[in-house]
Amino acid sequence: MNIEQIMPYLQVYGYWIILLILFCGIVGIPAPEESFMVFLGVLCGAHQLNYSLSASAAAIGAVSGMITAYWIGRTLGQSFIRRFGKYIKVTHERWEIVEGKFQKHGKYSLLIGFFLPGLRQLNPYIAGTSGFSFPVFLILSAAGSVIWVITFVTLGFFLGDKIHVAYIPLLAAAFVAILLLYKWFKKRHSA
Repeated sequence: MNIEQIMPYLQVYGYWIILLILFCGIVGIPAPEESFMVFLGVLCGAHQLNYSLSASAAAIGAVSGMITAYWIGRTLGQSFIRRFGKYIKVTHERWEIVEGKFQKHGKYSLLIGFFLPGLRQLNPYIAGTSGFSFPVFLILSAAGSVIWVITFVTLGFFLGDKIHVAYIPLLAAAFVAILLLYKWFKKRHSA
């Protein structure tokens, strides 16, 4: 699915399609989340969409996806995820890696995991299967989704047509890499 395919649906279904696309992306159904949110920001900047309604619909979609994935993990368990995960590209190896990191950095993973494709899709399932506290999960997921949504919608709003949408995932990855590198240097020099 790409932006050109989404535009007619956006015109017909409005803010509901924003919610649906972000929901699908979070539960693991392929969707262009970051580039779509930047595109929404561009439309908001051009006064074709309302910024507050667009960002709210995106955040509600993301949080709804997180909650759904959490409860799938919590109620159906790891065996279900491992059995059917292949349909949303969850391999056994990927699950093991992310689960190990989640056990070590669960709270941070929920907050900044939105900025890392793959991690944001696996985090809620792992939180559910590991018995992570739902109230804490909900607060961290809501905060992380709002930060994530506002970042990308605002980026599109202010940069508009100055950047090509295809570069958005690369910019996001560069931002996260710089952040992780900074934390690594800080940790290394403080020890």
